[in-house]
Amino acid sequence: MESTMSTRWAMPVLGLLMGFLFLAAAAVGGQPGLGLGMFGVMAMYSLALVLFGERSETIAALGGRPVDERLASFNIRATAVAGSVAVIVALGGFLWKIAHGEPASDFAMVAAAAGVAYLGALVWLRLRG
Repeated sequence: MESTMSTRWAMPVLGLLMGFLFLAAAAVGGQPGLGLGMFGVMAMYSLALVLFGERSETIAALGGRPVDERLASFNIRATAVAGSVAVIVALGGFLWKIAHGEPASDFAMVAAAAGVAYLGALVWLRLRG
């Protein structure tokens, strides 16, 4: 029971923590209104996980608790799609910046991190068998 309870609360707590970090970073950057908005989004996400996570398989999966193998496989595929889109955006942004003669190190770092993570995961999974 304890593991189920801690699993149930892990993602909502993480969501609130991320919201506080977003708020703090935006406040330090002189944009407290933006920070409050980002905190509000994360708070609503966390609240939805708590209120509906036990009643909805989809919400449970969003909270990191897929109820069966089918939803777990959907989660893996959705993560792969999101990662692919992020890499395409990073590479596209890199090319756009370079084509306009602007520094593109921000996009290059994101694309490089994704490439290193992919290669690392591929090698790790291959070695594990």
